[in-house]
Amino acid sequence: MKLTYIRWAMTIIETQGVTIITDPVFRMLGIHQTPKSYTFERMPRPDLVFISHTHLDHYAPSVLKRLPPDTPVWMPAEKADKASRLGLQGLRGVEAWESDEFRGLRLTAVPAKHAGGELGLVIEGDRTVYFAGDTSLDENLFHAIGQRWRLDAVLLPIGRLKTLGIPFRHIGPKQAPKALWLLGEPHVVVPTHYSGMTMRPLMTFGGTPRKLSQAIRQAELGTMVGTTRPLESAEI
Repeated sequence: MKLTYIRWAMTIIETQGVTIITDPVFRMLGIHQTPKSYTFERMPRPDLVFISHTHLDHYAPSVLKRLPPDTPVWMPAEKADKASRLGLQGLRGVEAWESDEFRGLRLTAVPAKHAGGELGLVIEGDRTVYFAGDTSLDENLFHAIGQRWRLDAVLLPIGRLKTLGIPFRHIGPKQAPKALWLLGEPHVVVPTHYSGMTMRPLMTFGGTPRKLSQAIRQAELGTMVGTTRPLESAEI
């Protein structure tokens, strides 16, 4: 299984010949986001696209319209009507804890705690990985996921995004060790949601992979940080 972080919560998960891309976004408010070298043309053709929620840093209709129309696109059922006019033949609204088989993998949508209506995704194949999407630290949720699955890796948001200086339901490096402990100390964590476009003073990121590594060492956890910058990949 190969896990690649791009920007915000855009990740590429490759396993058993299947490519899943989460939250593909290239521009926000018309501005191409860092890393600017990574354009739509560089993105591999996805076998499935998973949209965690419809905030503009996670959901880009202009990107979805450029996909082959038969591409399976999963997103929260209560938000799926927003994409109903995009000509997506493979659009599917999914509910929390809903599972299905997809090309030899088992996919389960799981809740997230952010602004409302978000989902994460657990992928079971040759390894088991949890894409957390955009979520705050919810102890009951993470404990439930850690009890249900023996996770090999987690794609975890750690950017501690602030809006006008106020943190809003995002995990930062100081909270991440508690999240990883509740999830059963997966072997690898790929940090997400720490890069993209920062618009000071409107939006800033405080969390970085380096701070995450320091926090994990201080907590004496067994989880390894798999990537340290955008476009890096971790193989598990």
